[in-house]
Amino acid sequence: MPIHDHARSRLAGLISATTIALVIVLASSRALAAGHGGGSPTGTPGKTGSGNPGSGHKGALLPILPDGTPIEPGTWREESTESTEILDEGRWDWELNLVGVSSDRADGIDSDAIDWAHAEVRRGLGDGLQLGASIESWDRGDIQEGSSAQRVIEAGYGSTSLDLRRRLTAAGSTGPRACMGIRVELPGSPESPGAHVAEGGAFLPVTFPLGPSTSLGTTLEANVVPGALDASRHLEGVSSLELSHEFSDRVSGRAEVVGVWYGEPGRPVLGLVDSGLSVDPVPHVGLTLGATAGLSGGTSELGWFGRLSVHP
Repeated sequence: MPIHDHARSRLAGLISATTIALVIVLASSRALAAGHGGGSPTGTPGKTGSGNPGSGHKGALLPILPDGTPIEPGTWREESTESTEILDEGRWDWELNLVGVSSDRADGIDSDAIDWAHAEVRRGLGDGLQLGASIESWDRGDIQEGSSAQRVIEAGYGSTSLDLRRRLTAAGSTGPRACMGIRVELPGSPESPGAHVAEGGAFLPVTFPLGPSTSLGTTLEANVVPGALDASRHLEGVSSLELSHEFSDRVSGRAEVVGVWYGEPGRPVLGLVDSGLSVDPVPHVGLTLGATAGLSGGTSELGWFGRLSVHP
């Protein structure tokens, strides 16, 4: 009888997770037919990659430098290092980013973003498997070229991401931990600064414990994405290294280095560093503030980001 109960429990968990995925896919299906939005003097469709869902701004609107080269704001890549933690079977976890803001400046071009109610939910499926989903309820991107009249604003509901992960190391291991995962990103509305076509990729994060409260994490990621300069698709590579430390139960900090290879002629490699401090001023409420600095093709940029969230 206990075996049958366990089987029924696992089946119920799988059905629940599958139902969530289907609801999200159906809710986003009308966006699959959406084409790219209109062009502009200072913006072009592009891809920001897949960081932790809800961390930073992910959009298709890219600033264009005076020489015609698109440059990606560093705040679109902050927190690229994935977690290796996998929930036990039947366990749920979630986070709701109430509001997030970011601002970048590069070569006289300002890029600002704001997002509202970005939700993330995760479910442990057992056997080291975990299903996750994130929904970007509303995004707004604003690109301004100096004090001139060249300004682009896009706003609408954002993309939806689904990912499936599997643990590669023993559960509860005190040594290095690793997992692997695949992700599919469904596009948002044509008016939003988010992805306008479906995208996908795979990622491999590894975490090295350095002490009771300190860890070093790294992630390698490959995505198939549309080009920023044309309509073709290409392979994009992302690598990151992050040092994190928990100062107390309510305060943590991190510093990260990220490299992005776009695999597209005419786009230089992006290198950036970002750091942030997260504080829970009261239980279940999180506040994160941080800064980024990036370098792409000899052009440097500086930015900052912040968000207010709730969690269990």
